[in-house]
Amino acid sequence: MRSNNFPDKELLAQTPDMEGVTRPEKNKKTKKFTFLVSDFGNPPMKLTTYAENKVKAIKYVKSRWKDCNCKLID
Repeated sequence: MRSNNFPDKELLAQTPDMEGVTRPEKNKKTKKFTFLVSDFGNPPMKLTTYAENKVKAIKYVKSRWKDCNCKLID
């Protein structure tokens, strides 16, 4: 008997959308950061995210898109 309750390998390979991984933890003081994110084969996109500091903002962007080039826009 086959079971369809097992997730795909692609689903398992995705970065979990969790606090501290792709976004700041709840009740933390954050600032707004805007990035220009470009990936291979896709046009650049403008991303606005909230983070505690610049280093964590870059960490959140890189955890969503692993091989992207991100540039902070003032």
